[in-house]
Amino acid sequence: MTGRSQDVFFAAVGDVHGRMHQMVRLLQEWSRKSHRQLAFVLQVGDFEPHRHEADLATMAAPARYKHLGDFSEFHSRRARFPWPVYFIGGNHEPYGYLDSAPDGFELTLNCRYLGRVGTVETHGLRVAGLSGILQEETFRRPRPSVDRLGTVSPKAFAGFTEQDVERALALERADVLLLHEWPSGLVDPADEKDFEQQRRSMRYDAVGNEYARLVVEALQPRLVLCGHMHKAYRGALQLPSGRMSTVRCLDHVAHGASCFAVFRLTDGELREVTEPG
Repeated sequence: MTGRSQDVFFAAVGDVHGRMHQMVRLLQEWSRKSHRQLAFVLQVGDFEPHRHEADLATMAAPARYKHLGDFSEFHSRRARFPWPVYFIGGNHEPYGYLDSAPDGFELTLNCRYLGRVGTVETHGLRVAGLSGILQEETFRRPRPSVDRLGTVSPKAFAGFTEQDVERALALERADVLLLHEWPSGLVDPADEKDFEQQRRSMRYDAVGNEYARLVVEALQPRLVLCGHMHKAYRGALQLPSGRMSTVRCLDHVAHGASCFAVFRLTDGELREVTEPG
């Protein structure tokens, strides 16, 4: 007699921008309503784990967007994440802190940065991540040493580099890929007006970048998760191999339930949970 398969549920979360308690509340509310427990959480950048004002000073952002947030409560363990959180960096991060260990590290209990390029194996899934966005002016330059922060603009740390992309391509495969910026060619032309009228208004075919797309095509993940645009979107990419990658883009945590998606893993099959929580 064979045992019954055990479903594993995990969440993907968009830009948090330091609102850790809000992220936890939203996911716990989903668990309460659905009567399902999450095994882990994947987060797609602009997490903003600032411990103090010195960390905040190393983030690239206009002054009006620089808020300390509540990560310090988690770092000091006055609060805790109820499940393991694995995150990549976005373009608004305390890279003075994160680049002290660019290959990734555990910031506090149940909170791990995957690094500029990194992987984690959990519940039979290989999760890979590429931190940052494409900045053409810094893409082909070596990233400055973190010791130069203060004499070099924090913006010099917000993008991925050509070397980062090469390292990501060398990972060879992933089941789930975390990106901050969207891969190019994702948006359906039928959604054109939806993009031209949103907060970051742009042509639908200008959304995303070719290097993120290149990493998707090389690693052939079943699922790609993205943030950055503060917009929820579902799409798919046809890969040169003939395989398809499902792409799920996630909103800003301040906008509520559109900031997260929940997935069910059963016997290796991965599906989004679309029924109400």
